[in-house]
Amino acid sequence: MDFHTFKINVIEITGLAKDALHIYVGVGVYVLCLILLLPIIKKQSIRSFMALVVVTGIALLGEYLDNRHIIRPRGFLALSSVDIKASLHDLINTCLLPYVLHALHKWTTIFQTTNKPKSVITRHKKTDY
Repeated sequence: MDFHTFKINVIEITGLAKDALHIYVGVGVYVLCLILLLPIIKKQSIRSFMALVVVTGIALLGEYLDNRHIIRPRGFLALSSVDIKASLHDLINTCLLPYVLHALHKWTTIFQTTNKPKSVITRHKKTDY
């Protein structure tokens, strides 16, 4: 089974549009990378950057596989402007939301806790046991 057939089967099974699948794949790969890299990389900023690199790599690989029937026999220069526009559209659909989530986490306090955890029991004196 080639990539195109696989992609058509996923579209038929899920009933989603191709653009929606690109968005789901991008966010899914981003979140999965964040979870899988958690035990390996402790610093959140490095872990989220690595997840962005993986999402971008997966998106580029998907576009190569989409256009492989043109690229293999004739090379990259054989891609028409329509093929390039479609690939850019797919790359933006796949990568935009992970990049926005990364930027929101990095430059805002949306994903940070607002309250520090408090102890349920407060000890006033050392003799309170």
